[in-house]
Amino acid sequence: MFKHIICPTDLKNRSDMAVKKAIQIAHQFGSKITLLNVHEEFMDKGEREMLRVSVNKMKEKYKQVAFESKEEMKAVIHQFHADDIEVDYLLHSGKPEIAIVEVAKQIGPDLIVMCTDGRNSIMDFVVGTITEHVINASPCPVLVIPNRK
Repeated sequence: MFKHIICPTDLKNRSDMAVKKAIQIAHQFGSKITLLNVHEEFMDKGEREMLRVSVNKMKEKYKQVAFESKEEMKAVIHQFHADDIEVDYLLHSGKPEIAIVEVAKQIGPDLIVMCTDGRNSIMDFVVGTITEHVINASPCPVLVIPNRK
């Protein structure tokens, strides 16, 4: 039923519950998982030039952040004993709510599994949460795992 699952993660403990659930589903259905980590801080070349930031220094910094993020994602999969599952590790730049939907439209998963804290700030009530945006724009079903604090 679910052959391909996207699981967005911010590499914080709260995301672990969603990763665990994605792993459970993957074991049940023989699914492939794409772990997606989105970085808002990554700027494109034009933005770096406008800020007069050294392009080469920023490229090196981004390369280091990307490497560390990918290693953290691999560690999470290993920690949850899911080395037997096919996992793609994907890093993306931009706003998470937009990037998650864009990636889902590009790779066509059967399911998105993500965690939410709910509305915990005034901005969440005004503009909505990342999860709300993904649910409203997703091309596939979204399984939301509440974060029990």
